[in-house]
Amino acid sequence: MSDFTAMAIAAAIIALVGGHLAWEIRGLFRAKAADARLLAHGDICYAKVVSARQSGTLINDQPLCVVRLVDVQAPATQRDIAQPIDVINLPAIQTGCTVALRVERSSGRALIDFSRS
Repeated sequence: MSDFTAMAIAAAIIALVGGHLAWEIRGLFRAKAADARLLAHGDICYAKVVSARQSGTLINDQPLCVVRLVDVQAPATQRDIAQPIDVINLPAIQTGCTVALRVERSSGRALIDFSRS
């Protein structure tokens, strides 16, 4: 294999890895923007925490928590939310606590709104 071929292969690998990394970063920024829109404009409702656990994953030094909730207005409605939660807000998701949710009407996606809890 010539030096030119080796350099071309290395450049192709770097371009592929760089493109994939850029795609992943773009997805993270879009997800963060979607979360911010949901927290700003989503419908508010209240739910009681049934259980909460940390998944073991950290996102920006915040533990990703899986929280099982029961709607206060309709107790038959349960939902699980996976959300990175700042360490200072962990006491707010103890079993039995009531939290504010922001819910997107079209998809039903929800996030805990700690500014209202």
